[in-house]
Amino acid sequence: MMMGYWKRSAALGIDFAHKYRFDPFVRTEVNVVALHITLAAFLLGVVAIIASQLYHDAADAVLQGIQSSLTTGSTPASVGDTVIAQLTSMRSRTVWVAAGSIILITGVFTYIIARLALSPTRSALESQKQFIGNIAHELRTPLSVGKTNIEVALMSPSIEPGLKDSLESTVEEFDRMGEIINNLLSLSAFTRREQVEFHDVDLGAVVHTVLRMLRGLAESKRIEMEVRLSDRTAVWGNHTALEQIVMNIIKNAIIYTPHGGRMRVVVEPVYPDFIEFRVRDSGTGIARKDLFRIFEPYYRADPSRTREQGGSGLGLTIVSELVKLHNGKITVRSAEGRGTSVTVLLPAGKIGLGAEKAAERDTDWASEVAVDFSHNGRRSL
Repeated sequence: MMMGYWKRSAALGIDFAHKYRFDPFVRTEVNVVALHITLAAFLLGVVAIIASQLYHDAADAVLQGIQSSLTTGSTPASVGDTVIAQLTSMRSRTVWVAAGSIILITGVFTYIIARLALSPTRSALESQKQFIGNIAHELRTPLSVGKTNIEVALMSPSIEPGLKDSLESTVEEFDRMGEIINNLLSLSAFTRREQVEFHDVDLGAVVHTVLRMLRGLAESKRIEMEVRLSDRTAVWGNHTALEQIVMNIIKNAIIYTPHGGRMRVVVEPVYPDFIEFRVRDSGTGIARKDLFRIFEPYYRADPSRTREQGGSGLGLTIVSELVKLHNGKITVRSAEGRGTSVTVLLPAGKIGLGAEKAAERDTDWASEVAVDFSHNGRRSL
């Protein structure tokens, strides 16, 4: 009977030791409980030390009062008043010492417990980011090879129409997968702030570059676009990350703006130390219930955001993370059927563009230009 009991106890002990060694969450639970017990023991020790000191101080005060009464012939009433005054002073001092000690010890232990409790989560997130980055890199090569092979097959003049449509659809899906991989790599790369280089970047030039890249998409939808760039558009940031912010926001606006719609892109200083990038479209808009979730990964509002319109579902998530990386702020205002306005507030550049670069930019394009893609007679960016 006793032998069986000890065997079961030993088995439970071994199993617990195994879990403690290999399961980070079990180890964290045990360590947090142990720290709480240690904290309670520390507080009890502080209270015991302070109570003991208060007892000794009170005894000394009473003893001194008695000795004073015997040597000086003071009345018991005056001696009692003196002792009470001393005890009151001791009580106040003891309460402050006790409160300060308890608050300090509790703060230190709480910080240690919080760090310990969040340690498995931090490790899991870091491993997840590393895993996503590795998988995305590994998928890039076979994806590129598959897409290239299909594009070569499409060049054959003898390909059947039905097969051609199927292969073209497959290429579109490859493009979508490529966009998802690029977005995952961006999330993995830009979530480590210490690895991102910051310097003065001309946000106006970034907007100009992105609009050139998206010109074909805007032309295909005959969108009338107004662009207004201030003379002061330098921000403190990372050029690649800023280009991705601008690309995702403007591309989203173009995609969800109907044929013949309108868009307005503005870059201007709004405060002494901030530059505002704002995109307003006349698109389908976003329902109120969806506005609070548009920055969630893979979230798609219905019906204004659907998979048929393309996209990886990570664009706005990446924008939100990159804006946070720049210590900026993003605001989205929208209503169904009335379009959407996206505003990004970014810290201004530290030294500005410089006179030579600003003059060069001014010769490239006007500070305000209307770009009409709704007909053939349009001004070029």
